Amino acid sequence: MMPGVGSQSPRYGLAAHKAAPELWGCSVSSPLPHTHPLGSYAWLGIVASLPDRKLDPGAVFGPLSQLMSSSHCDLKLLITCEAGAPPSCPAPQPSSLVPVSAKWHKVPGYKRVFSVGTHGITTYNPTTLEVTNQWPYGDICGITPVGKGQGTEFNLTFRKGSGKKSETLKFSTEHRTELLTEALRFRTDFSEGKITGRRYNCFKHHWSDTRRTVGLEVTPGGIDQIDPHTNRVVCSYDYRSIEGFAEVSDYQGGFCILSGGFSRLHLFASEHRDEIIRSAIEHAGNFIGIMLRLRKDPLTFEGFVSERLGKYSSDESITSLAEFVVQKISPRHAEPVKRILALTETCLVERDPASYNIVTLKPFGEVRVCSFQLLLIRRVFALICDAENPQVFTVEFIRGQIRKYCSTERDSLLASLLDGVRASGNRDVCVKMAPTQRGQRWGLLSMPVDEEVESLHLRFLAAPPTGNFADAVFRFNANISYSGVLHAVTQDGLFSENKEKLINNAILALLSQDAEPAGPNAELEAQFQAIRRLVASKAGFQAFTQLPKFREKLGVKTVKALKRNNNGVTHAAIDMLCALMCPMHDDYDLRQEQLNKASLLSSKKFLENLLEKFISNVEHGTGALVISALLDFLTFALCAPYSETTEGQQFDMLLEMVASNGRTLFKLFQHPSMAIVKGAGLVMKAIIEEGDKEIATKMQDLALSEGALPRHLHTSMFTISADQRMLTNRQLSRHLVGLWTAENPVAMNLLKRILPTGLLAYLDSEDSVPEKDVDRMLSLSPVKNLKIASDQFGRTKVPEWQRIAGKAAKEVEKFAKEKADLVLMHWRDKMGIAQKELVFRRAYLGLHDKSNVEMGLWRCTVAHGRLGTSGGTLGLDS
Repeated sequence: MMPGVGSQSPRYGLAAHKAAPELWGCSVSSPLPHTHPLGSYAWLGIVASLPDRKLDPGAVFGPLSQLMSSSHCDLKLLITCEAGAPPSCPAPQPSSLVPVSAKWHKVPGYKRVFSVGTHGITTYNPTTLEVTNQWPYGDICGITPVGKGQGTEFNLTFRKGSGKKSETLKFSTEHRTELLTEALRFRTDFSEGKITGRRYNCFKHHWSDTRRTVGLEVTPGGIDQIDPHTNRVVCSYDYRSIEGFAEVSDYQGGFCILSGGFSRLHLFASEHRDEIIRSAIEHAGNFIGIMLRLRKDPLTFEGFVSERLGKYSSDESITSLAEFVVQKISPRHAEPVKRILALTETCLVERDPASYNIVTLKPFGEVRVCSFQLLLIRRVFALICDAENPQVFTVEFIRGQIRKYCSTERDSLLASLLDGVRASGNRDVCVKMAPTQRGQRWGLLSMPVDEEVESLHLRFLAAPPTGNFADAVFRFNANISYSGVLHAVTQDGLFSENKEKLINNAILALLSQDAEPAGPNAELEAQFQAIRRLVASKAGFQAFTQLPKFREKLGVKTVKALKRNNNGVTHAAIDMLCALMCPMHDDYDLRQEQLNKASLLSSKKFLENLLEKFISNVEHGTGALVISALLDFLTFALCAPYSETTEGQQFDMLLEMVASNGRTLFKLFQHPSMAIVKGAGLVMKAIIEEGDKEIATKMQDLALSEGALPRHLHTSMFTISADQRMLTNRQLSRHLVGLWTAENPVAMNLLKRILPTGLLAYLDSEDSVPEKDVDRMLSLSPVKNLKIASDQFGRTKVPEWQRIAGKAAKEVEKFAKEKADLVLMHWRDKMGIAQKELVFRRAYLGLHDKSNVEMGLWRCTVAHGRLGTSGGTLGLDS
């Protein structure tokens, strides 16, 4: 609801209107109570300087009821963000908007959100979300860029009143290309120049290595591929995504479209090749304002085949680490089609099960949201889990694409994908139940929003502009990165706003909500994910022990949420707890980490409830995402180096509780998700290394009876990969094999029956593994926290000028470290400053491997490599 518009005007009544599903960038909508009468298609949020006048929608467009009754909204995309986002207004059916922040050049000084909808263009006040101007497409004459190249200005021309006179307004936005692309999708509805592109008959080289007849239509916004049988647009190659064109010399009439950001090749053939390329280049310059080029050097067909997947054509990028059989749900197919969804080191690959040909490939960096719906890895925005169907999920990408699948192993697949995406460096991906509403985001999915947008949405949580708190939470999550508030520190300056106060107020607003809301689970999940975003910042992390009633209210909210027995809510709640257990921000305070852990681990009953959730899901083979989150929680509490900040009594209590359920833990070593196997291995390693002799012996016996030892022996010897995740798992397996065989004659006899004598001799060797293959696991670096603590305690932060001063400054820093205790102790005594020294839990070194298993298994890996290249005998040449 928009303040001053919604409930006070009958034309904008907000009664019981449902949320809008999205087609561009997300699938189905989150609970949004209303949508705009002119539609809400892909918000291109333009902060614009506009005239300080508010048009009467009824006077300008006639009765809005006519527009509302015919409005239809599919998608929302917000492209730029110097100001607020467009509101959602009531409509019987959902509509879609494209808002963008821009400046109006005639009357500067007013920021506005410029929204492209399915039935018109609307501008909004960013702080109140009120409508300030509206232009139905029937009144719009055209929208064009000002100048060519990477400019920011564009013109909007529209009719004035009922006459033939027109007026042109000039705007500017950093995201002009995206805004024009979305606006031109509605070009056929414009009052003048209903531009339709020319259609060409072509052949496309299909992934199945066949030629298929298609139609190509060169439009102002891109090149549409059309099915000649149904006359339906199958896909569009937007000019903004095209990197260029290349002719294919030995393929008659052949040319390739390079797109996707990684030079993905799409091969077409037409007798009008030159005309198609020339027309596309002209349209891109005239209507979008970007320059496309034809490559000077043509490709060969053989070159196309070998480089079809662009920079991800190498074996490393397409070799599967894990595979899942899925059913793909796509508008291209009347019925779901069977596919193999493969996770590689860098990509999410879709293969045809009959031929094993690659159908599509997406880099992990494009995945943005995981909400039981899923897609790419580094390019993935989110993963979406269908709340109604336990097998359906969707993947949202940062470029706006959506892929929908169905799998019997959905949660295991999502847990593996989530681990892969985050391992690739994409920390902003998350899993949720409700798809992202593009109209709620005030910027591109591919980049974080700016500081002003973050501040506005922090205020929206404390005082929702629509009067709907759930709407404010979904808007907050759509705009704030899952890795936390980026601009969370108050800047120096007379008029700088207090960011810590904004974050604390937002936290209090979330905690003030009823712990058992009557709304759907998606709303409660969104609240936990909003809290997670806040505590991932330094101010939010510190607020857990400093903000009054924070711990008590959060504890009650979490316990009641766990009682819902909903996997989506449970996963969100535990993931939020993990962000409080281990800081997700840089330059963090280890003392604060200790305080947070001490509070979270203080209740034995609460820990028992978490372990009950863990055991129940493992025993029933369900809730892979919940299991993965709980393993993260246990890792931060029990596994080095994180366990160094866990209090000794709490550590011993939790370790004993987990060890008493050892058989349940061993079941996870057979789990299809590599991420869960790794997490279980880390916890197992901590139990054996820091538990007493009785616990360690029990774990060794279970390793044999549950078949875990042979599995990890295989992983430790035969894993050959350049992927850090795979190498980490191999290193972990080697440590587990060493611990399970230490002082265990039964296990050693098993190794003697498996390995050649030549390799067994290395178990007694004093040689060490080469440095490049030394331990790759972060958890095996026990000096990490000690180093951080020494940096924080006993010396001040090194000035920026000193860090960049080169070799001389490094020498000064080295000297300062050596003398820091003496010099700064004098400073503290002189000024009367007291600082509590950090005290780490002393690790108990229980059972440990005395044989050189690490060297023996490394030699096995080397011998296996030689066997594959020279045909030697495993171990006999050693």
